[in-house]
Amino acid sequence: MYCLNKIRKKNLGGALCRYLSSAEISTALRPFYFSVHPDLFGKYPEQRKTNENSLQQLSALIEAQQSSRCISVPALPFYLRQKDMPEGQFKFVTIKLNGNNVRETVVKVLNACDISTNYVDKIPKSPMKPEYNKSDFAKAYQEYNNEFEQASRMKRKVKEKKAINNIIWVHENSKLAKDKYESTKATRDHVKSLTEDLCKTYGIKEVKYDSGWNISHIRGALQSLVSLASQHSKDMSNLKGRTIALGQFTGVSLDGDVFLNIIDVRNEWLSLIKKVSQEDGALSQIPNYEKALSSILRDIHICRRKFMPKVSATQYCNHLRQLVTSIGDFYGRGKKFPPTVPESLSKYEIVVEPEAGPLMVSPTGQFITPSSCPADELIAFITNHLDEATLLLTEYSINKHVEKALYVEVKDRFGLLELHKDDSITPALMIMCCQRLLTRIDKLNTKLRGNILYVTHYYSVLSEGVLCIPWDFK
Repeated sequence: MYCLNKIRKKNLGGALCRYLSSAEISTALRPFYFSVHPDLFGKYPEQRKTNENSLQQLSALIEAQQSSRCISVPALPFYLRQKDMPEGQFKFVTIKLNGNNVRETVVKVLNACDISTNYVDKIPKSPMKPEYNKSDFAKAYQEYNNEFEQASRMKRKVKEKKAINNIIWVHENSKLAKDKYESTKATRDHVKSLTEDLCKTYGIKEVKYDSGWNISHIRGALQSLVSLASQHSKDMSNLKGRTIALGQFTGVSLDGDVFLNIIDVRNEWLSLIKKVSQEDGALSQIPNYEKALSSILRDIHICRRKFMPKVSATQYCNHLRQLVTSIGDFYGRGKKFPPTVPESLSKYEIVVEPEAGPLMVSPTGQFITPSSCPADELIAFITNHLDEATLLLTEYSINKHVEKALYVEVKDRFGLLELHKDDSITPALMIMCCQRLLTRIDKLNTKLRGNILYVTHYYSVLSEGVLCIPWDFK
């Protein structure tokens, strides 16, 4: 979570300067977050990493400013997603931030990204009474500062060793990862305590969170949820027996989990908690919509990708309804599938995603379609890509079993605490990575033991001590 807490006031040149509250900062920077958030750059690891590092430094800077501490940060680079730019192209900005005024920092960020500052301009600059007691910002700053220094050192080392066998990188950074993992033990324990307390006090089935979030951000979100729950304990009864997930949107997921967006303000969480039963109504309608879509697409199997964009049950119902209506109109105009298409498509799978999604065949052989896709275009695409889908489905059905077996072998033989992979790493890529690891067990065995290994597209050591390697490491 890259939005910040606390309200402070400080004497600057004899005049009181009003700092923005956490809710005001969150609201003001929301358009900025929606343009640069790392989760929006899943296919682009370089841009994702750049934005993640810059957001962490921005977060540390504002926390320090709110605690009346002065720190300096380098010019922060960001890649911005913009609606008028083609897929894969981004606007690049570099933001120079100095001084110790939170309002000034927020305005500079917005101006650099050509985002309106009207909201901040309307907030009065008169002094206000602090709402919270002072926290130990010095410790927070030190943690962030150490993290940034280590990340910078690591980047320099990776660049210097680029032409050398990349196993050297693992040798040099495995201990750093273990040390970071140990250093966050208190935070992980606190997260566990907070989740257990929520479950025990309010009868919540489970509290989980997306692995992409920093553990300190998770702790902050859980603390906010505990505070909200204590103030609205009656409303929390609506969550009895439910699974709470801290993630990328606020709403009821397709699995019935109650998702709370980490970057949302608490009022949005409370609004959902109060009306969560209404969201369940949409959840019960999903099977009927999926059955209707399947029947008009020759019994094709309606699926959901494990890592598909997060949407609420209500949104998903609307997506299904939109596509069913479009295909119904297609048949109503006297059109139909070409004669070359089998009478039954039951062995194939299709996934319906938001309007801005792609029309494609996934690496696992599923047809992926946006709900806004015209029926003529969808039918033609399915017709022309049946052979490709068949090949990929067959490959996936074999690879997923091989991947599972190799996953267990690598985890056990290297003595890893955990082994994970990025959403974009297909079973075929994971198989190659696991095989490559096993052929180098004599060089890596002792170094990887006790680590958390994350297979992705780049080298990195995350703040929680996760050791990231590309699937095609040398």
